[in-house]
Amino acid sequence: MTDADFRKAIRRLQWQHWLHYPVQGLLMGCVVLMAGSHAAAGQTLEPHLATWPALLVLVALLPVAGLLLYSLYRRMRPNLRRLPEGNMRIYQGRLFLRNSLLALVPLPLLASYVVTHKPFDMLAAGAMLVALCWRLTPTATTYQRWLLS
Repeated sequence: MTDADFRKAIRRLQWQHWLHYPVQGLLMGCVVLMAGSHAAAGQTLEPHLATWPALLVLVALLPVAGLLLYSLYRRMRPNLRRLPEGNMRIYQGRLFLRNSLLALVPLPLLASYVVTHKPFDMLAAGAMLVALCWRLTPTATTYQRWLLS
């Protein structure tokens, strides 16, 4: 892999990284808002309470799925005997998995918005996604550190 190819691959990873967070944030926001319109919040007389057991099961399964994905993330290691393109694909998959897991961090704020309808919760969730995206942008240095680890 030439230096120009390496720089191009890093720019492509950065572009995918910056696109990943807004797309997943919008997807989570839409799903939470759609699920929130069908769930009972507060004191209501409607029979939507049947949705709460399913939500509790989902909340209980979220950490289990997160731990399984984190263990997969930790197993994605570089191999200096592998072709550079292969290591770059492994790194790209690792970044996608990390971004997917970390973008779930503002999920409690989105759920809080469904219950309280306070715009601060939605703004805080968006700010959290922007901060994560900015702080964890992949660079050539981070790739090289991962490669040598």
